[in-house]
Amino acid sequence: MAQVLKQCIIEVPDEVGRLAELTEKIKKAKINILALCGWVEGHTGRLMMVTEDHDQVYTAISLIVDQCEFREVVCVKIPNETGSLNRIAHQLADAGIHVKLVYATGGEADEATVILDTDNNIKAAEII
Repeated sequence: MAQVLKQCIIEVPDEVGRLAELTEKIKKAKINILALCGWVEGHTGRLMMVTEDHDQVYTAISLIVDQCEFREVVCVKIPNETGSLNRIAHQLADAGIHVKLVYATGGEADEATVILDTDNNIKAAEII
């Protein structure tokens, strides 16, 4: 089942240890990270994450980040097997929904978590 949740978009200086510092604050606040994507642009580290409690995350990290904003995204758990993401992609395409961003967790687990930002997140969550 898909849900519309808040994604935290964070900017920090690109420095050694920043990820460790951020995740330490989140760990101490006892908040589980559901999905995370990060990269560097120039001298800035950027992270997108979905957690179990976006309000608590902001409280935990607001003093150590340069910027933090929230955006609604679709979060869906799918079987971690060949073709699962393709099925969702076709459902959204067939409904005329444009996918602007996607990232996922996977690994050895039976389930993967997919994060999508679309041009209509509410409709996308209803479809998938």
